[in-house]
Amino acid sequence: MLRAGSVGGAAALLSLSQPAVTKLLRALEEETGLSLFDRSRRRLSPTIEARRFAEEVEQLFAAADRVEAAARDLGAAGTGRLRIACLPLLGARMMPRLLARFATRPQPPALSLVVESSAQVAALVQGGGADLGFVLPLPGGVAHEAAAPFRVPAVLVLPPGHRLAGRAEVAPRELEGEACIALGRDYRLRHLVDELFDRHGVTRRLAAETQNAQAACAMAAAGLGFAVTDPVTAAGFGAEVAVARLAPTATFHLHVLAPPGRPLGALAQAFLWLATEEFSRFGIRPVGGMRRRREAIA
Repeated sequence: MLRAGSVGGAAALLSLSQPAVTKLLRALEEETGLSLFDRSRRRLSPTIEARRFAEEVEQLFAAADRVEAAARDLGAAGTGRLRIACLPLLGARMMPRLLARFATRPQPPALSLVVESSAQVAALVQGGGADLGFVLPLPGGVAHEAAAPFRVPAVLVLPPGHRLAGRAEVAPRELEGEACIALGRDYRLRHLVDELFDRHGVTRRLAAETQNAQAACAMAAAGLGFAVTDPVTAAGFGAEVAVARLAPTATFHLHVLAPPGRPLGALAQAFLWLATEEFSRFGIRPVGGMRRRREAIA
């Protein structure tokens, strides 16, 4: 009635007769105990109560539409959406590639990817803003894990014309006196690599330093020296660099987080298994096998 402007208009809109619409309006007034229309001028005029009541009804209809849409999404694809958050190490190439593969599923969900620092990813997941988060170890530990952490082996990245290029495996001692590109001092891998070379008594010549693993690989590709980075970043440079295993090498952990207080959804579980499969291609494997969740690690 409010939309149509008259009883006749409402009748046409609802495909009903005018007497049927008049009867429905009177029944609504009796049911609510409200005087919804002014009939003093031989035509129905909505009262203030009618307009306020209509606003509430509109909100209810909008909420019902949202519930119906959510139900369709749940029936079609588990939760209907998958929100991934990860650190730049994975966000530059691997995660977009995995999400593209995930989108080939029948009735794919809506997908989103946030690429931030490990601390920001952890905060986002903690607040329920992402279904899965991939982070490096954080000061004070990592809470609400969705799976066992992954062990990531560092790899050696060389300029393509380097004397050791083409080798599948290189020992740290073979890099004595070589120019190197080091990661920043607040990068956990930097300290692990320093400890590795110190343990083997290898002296390197510092050619450059950077906080970014991609920048380190790019500098290696340009011939500035060798770098030791994660295998995912190194693989993204293809033939621009030569990549070899370090034997022995430094390893660090990658943690998988989930929001606290609720079980991991079916979509998140499926994506985690896909990620685990992809990680294995780079020698990245879970510590002690997959498990559903552990509340905290030291």
